[in-house]
Amino acid sequence: MKICMLAPEFLPVWGGVGSYITELVKHLPKSIEIHVVTPFRRRLGKYKVSSDEYDYSKYFGSNVCIHFISKAFDTFFYNASFQYAVAKYVPKLVKNENIDIIHSHTAHMPDLLLQFKNIKAPIVTTIHTTIKGQREGTRISGISFWELELSEKMTFIMYPLLRLAEEVYLVKDRFYITVSNWMKKQLLKNYPRMRRRRIYVIHNAVDVNLFSPGRVRNRNDIAEDKEVVLFTGRLIAAKGVGVLIKAIPKVLEEYKEVLFLFIGPGNPEPYIKKLGRMNIPKSNYKFLGYLKYREELVNYYRMADIFVAPTFYENLPIRVLEAMSCKVPVIATRVGCVPDVIINNRTGILIPSRSSDHIVSAIS
Repeated sequence: MKICMLAPEFLPVWGGVGSYITELVKHLPKSIEIHVVTPFRRRLGKYKVSSDEYDYSKYFGSNVCIHFISKAFDTFFYNASFQYAVAKYVPKLVKNENIDIIHSHTAHMPDLLLQFKNIKAPIVTTIHTTIKGQREGTRISGISFWELELSEKMTFIMYPLLRLAEEVYLVKDRFYITVSNWMKKQLLKNYPRMRRRRIYVIHNAVDVNLFSPGRVRNRNDIAEDKEVVLFTGRLIAAKGVGVLIKAIPKVLEEYKEVLFLFIGPGNPEPYIKKLGRMNIPKSNYKFLGYLKYREELVNYYRMADIFVAPTFYENLPIRVLEAMSCKVPVIATRVGCVPDVIINNRTGILIPSRSSDHIVSAIS
């Protein structure tokens, strides 16, 4: 079998879609020939890693071939050029390599323009999230427009056009996968024409051989004698980073020796400025940016005493599964599919979104 994997996010992993695609490609049987079609991501600022810093043959194996067909310099506009490149490049790839299946992903819709080509290979699309859901998560964050990350700003500005494109995209006759029953219900509710389509639920997963409890390296270099509260993920409004920042002073009033550790791509400066205005000592927080290797991330999960996912909108967050797999106590908001994963006060603590007081109480 030969698969063409359309990867709007790949290495370096930018978000949950990138994690999903990277791990899926890595764990598919070696007998399957996989052609990953992806943009080449250039280094963006201090906290980002470039695509050319990976040895793909060692990371995946000889059955995986990487096709860089466009370039990514940002977190939003690159997607349009990638869609155009996919429409131009993939038909030739399908023909020349005798591709059996094309696997696409939303909310990026990399094959949006490819739909107008005469492609015989069937398309499977995994629906991770929707444009409507992303916009709603950003809206309820309460963050001002000018403080939003680029992709969040542009989703607001171009929402009518993006939503129309999504409506057209999601009625095509193809196989659909989504990663939770909650998202399947949302799709059937918000996109009535999808009721005639085939939607299969295949839950997100993590590699439990990698994400597992174990020995911690260099804890004293990072945490010293402090207890660690960990956040991983993109530093965007919809992930609830601002609410966690707001909770920090109240936690430190009672527990002085706590380190709040933030790991993930994005611009930390707005949050650092807020912490400065609140007179939070720099010894009580660290922003480590993007980590190049998954093994580094595992080390920080093992280092953590508490993991917090204060998101406003989510499907089935991989980072929550990663933390639980490493046996880190999880505090997460009661949104999306999270309540299906966490049994409150048994396998974690569920809290309302937008409530820094509930974060403080749960951490305490």
